[in-house]
Amino acid sequence: MTNFELFCSIGEPFAAGLFEHEDRDTFYRHCNAYYRFWEEAAMPVYNGQKIYPAGKRSALLSARDGMAVITDYSFTYSFNYNKLKAKSPEAAAIMKAEHGKVRYLITDHAVGGNGYTHCFANYKRLLAEGLNGYRARVEARPDDDFKAGLLLLLDGIELYRQRSLALLREQNAYQPLIEALEYVPNNPPRNIYEALVAWNFLYYIDGCDDIGALDRNLLPYFNGEDIVELLREIFRNIDDNDAWSGPLGPDYNDITRQCIRACRGFRRPNLQLLVKPDMPDEIWQEVYESLASSCGQPALYNYERYMKKLKELMPEIPDEDWKRLCFGGCTETMLEGISAVGSDDAGINAALVFDKHMRSVLPFHTEHGGLTFEDFFEGLCAALRQAVIQTLELVNVLRRDREKYRPQPVHTLFVDDCIEKGLDFNAGGARWYWSVANIAGTINVIDSLTVIRELIFEKKIYTGAEFMKRLDARDPEFLRLARKCPHYGRNDERADALGVELINCLADAFAEVECYPRGRFYPVSNQFATFDWAGRFVRATPDGRGDGEPLCDSLSAIHSFDTDGPTALLNSVSTLPLERIIGTPIVNFRMRKEHLADQLKPLVLAYFERGGMQLQVSCVSRADMEDAQRHPEKHENLIVRIGGYSEYFNRLNPALQQNVINRTEY
Repeated sequence: MTNFELFCSIGEPFAAGLFEHEDRDTFYRHCNAYYRFWEEAAMPVYNGQKIYPAGKRSALLSARDGMAVITDYSFTYSFNYNKLKAKSPEAAAIMKAEHGKVRYLITDHAVGGNGYTHCFANYKRLLAEGLNGYRARVEARPDDDFKAGLLLLLDGIELYRQRSLALLREQNAYQPLIEALEYVPNNPPRNIYEALVAWNFLYYIDGCDDIGALDRNLLPYFNGEDIVELLREIFRNIDDNDAWSGPLGPDYNDITRQCIRACRGFRRPNLQLLVKPDMPDEIWQEVYESLASSCGQPALYNYERYMKKLKELMPEIPDEDWKRLCFGGCTETMLEGISAVGSDDAGINAALVFDKHMRSVLPFHTEHGGLTFEDFFEGLCAALRQAVIQTLELVNVLRRDREKYRPQPVHTLFVDDCIEKGLDFNAGGARWYWSVANIAGTINVIDSLTVIRELIFEKKIYTGAEFMKRLDARDPEFLRLARKCPHYGRNDERADALGVELINCLADAFAEVECYPRGRFYPVSNQFATFDWAGRFVRATPDGRGDGEPLCDSLSAIHSFDTDGPTALLNSVSTLPLERIIGTPIVNFRMRKEHLADQLKPLVLAYFERGGMQLQVSCVSRADMEDAQRHPEKHENLIVRIGGYSEYFNRLNPALQQNVINRTEY
């Protein structure tokens, strides 16, 4: 029995397709795997929607039906070894060997990232040319396995479209939907409804990753229609699939307003509003009303600041391409339809590095030891630099492995300029490349440094050994003195200056490593929900954290230290070199909804003028969250902002729930 026959016999079409033509190149084999998967994967259920596919995508449904190898937008495919082994130990061994060709990160530094690759398809071009136009571009290429693979991929997409139509006809579905899907996405849409149907279909083909810039790219098909309910169908699909992001603006229009209106009640997509100083009041009004609905949407981005800094960092990219600025996944900086950005490729646990450094140095510090705070900080920077460089070098190993063994056929088809170059998305085919990697625990480190500086080196209250003893014992007098030290988030010049030095230390280390196949590495501060998990490996720190407790959740202040008001907090944030965390420096901010209309706009514009880059606002009250802890069944749709996105409160573990509850409410 051949490998192809083995995988067919146990109901694993993706794996069967991967081994059907073992004499062909890797790209063709993966295209064939997608074709075989689309041929047999379970179809999403139709429940009367005006947009289809809908609900859980076929990969998730097929996994629940028992498939162990399914498509994945980030890693090409996902592989459940135990599920496959239960079907066939031989098949599991074969797939394990294939999957193991790509070496993922084995490191302490994967907080929120281990080779993830979010991506924006070029929806503007996909709509304008239709898949028939894409097929013509592929057919114009010289004959080789790359061309043959893409044609097979297009055949697979057509097969999936025909399967969708067959299901809709059998279900006697909404007739305009059937008629639209008979025409698009093979042909350019003739109206806004066809554009939305095409966009949604292609989104499912892409694996439900980033939804893209709806207000920019739907405009040619829009004639003032009310599309809020259709957008809500698409947003429901995004939410159902735990999917991702789309920017709005900076050229605002009625679709911008309708997108903000449509997101109410959904935690996804992550809508990222690119704010300019002259953003119209009607857009601000939509923001107030959306945030007041407690969905945490949209997050706010300083468009002019991003553009200025990105052009300085990457002057080779023309202005026309910068118009495609967007933020993929949670919030990683990209260019829609033309970039391949690792996001997040890794995650530096700065608090863990600090913890190890502190415990290797301070126990040996005595009153006459000669160690200065500057020595201690310099040693920390050296340790952080080593962690960053070693981790990013591992990332490059992973990126080289993916180039050889793990192509991404759909991204290759949907992202410019892969077709014309004849190169896979992972092998240099996209127009622009860079990578972002997370930095976690930075605010814990800043506040810990201020405590060490004051209690050991300036006031000399403790030797290093006594300091560590009292820290680990959670000595009440020690904790009281630590709380009285300067803290980040209070507009304290000395604390904030330490933050500047720390961020520059990290960013300098990132700048030392070039990204493969080209481009640079850039930091992002994007903790997702991993700040709880990451904190479990970090012992007690002088900022007040206990052993194993969560790290900071963003670049906002540690909860309970930001007691001097919102202006003091945002002034502290804006003193940091935020433009060096260009992947996006996330800031969580909780505000009472009754103050949105009169205070949010001036607060945001002043913060952005001082250098702020991003702000995500949550308006859920403490009382509602505490009631949700007691009666989760009454609050199934309660949404809070966490990491770089919104999440249903009930889905968070107790530690994360309490973390959100403890945020200062302004």
